[in-house]
Amino acid sequence: MILLDYSAVAIANIMFSIKREGEILTNPFALHMILNSIRRANKQFSSEFGSMIICCDGGNNWRKRVFPFYKYKRKKDKKMSDVDWDLIYECLDFAKKEINDGFPYQVVEDNEAEADDIIGILAKHSTNTKEHTVVVSNDKDFVQRHSEFVCQWRPCEKAFVRNPDPKLFLKELILRGDSDDGVPNIKSPDNIFTLDGVKQKSMFKKELDIWLYDDDNMFLEELDIKIAKTFKKGETINSIPSKNFVRNRQLIDLDYTPSHIKDRIMNSFNKGTKKANKSKMVKFFMKNKLRFLQERINDFM
Repeated sequence: MILLDYSAVAIANIMFSIKREGEILTNPFALHMILNSIRRANKQFSSEFGSMIICCDGGNNWRKRVFPFYKYKRKKDKKMSDVDWDLIYECLDFAKKEINDGFPYQVVEDNEAEADDIIGILAKHSTNTKEHTVVVSNDKDFVQRHSEFVCQWRPCEKAFVRNPDPKLFLKELILRGDSDDGVPNIKSPDNIFTLDGVKQKSMFKKELDIWLYDDDNMFLEELDIKIAKTFKKGETINSIPSKNFVRNRQLIDLDYTPSHIKDRIMNSFNKGTKKANKSKMVKFFMKNKLRFLQERINDFM
């Protein structure tokens, strides 16, 4: 199985071409980049890993309900950007509809879920069922799902991601947080990335070396005391590290996707793949002036 991080991979390709190659953002160009990223992944991996699942983001992300500052900075940066994000998202939605109608791929999405949740759930399913699977994504979060049966390809590096200890990686990510997603480290308050000119509380290697190997239950009981001992004289911290660890674990650990969302995703996945409608694909390519892709239509099969 091939699990494609649909929006993230497509947007990365679009932005690379705009910034590095001077491409002008238009509807045909965006459509080409979106679909060409799918074509390349399918051509590269289908013979070894089988059918592709297009994993999409929903519009009502559950993480934003439990943590209002989730991806706060991304939203702010997009508003200040001169990139036409509305055009990109319109093309993503348009292409997704066409993929669902005529391409030989199953599209899996849930209104409350991110593609991260879908990939996390299906990758774990692959490990449990011993099905060899490749995750096509640049996102480091998926290292936590690496196993004997699940690997990851990063298109931006054109290389497989390797990590000898996914569990240890996950715990360190929870401790350090994920600034790309607006998740602070465990020593910093929820709103740290909304404060101009204010940095996170530093995380030191000597702390991590101790915390990474602690049993999680004992670790949480003693965490606040341990961190207090690292403070300089008179220094305080305006958040509770043990609670922040729980906060980060919920946001980062893919096992914490709410169960009702997991059930809906598995129900959608269990509907199975569908056959290509080649004539519909040709008409779509012709109508949208995607000659390059039309000439390579067999790469999608």
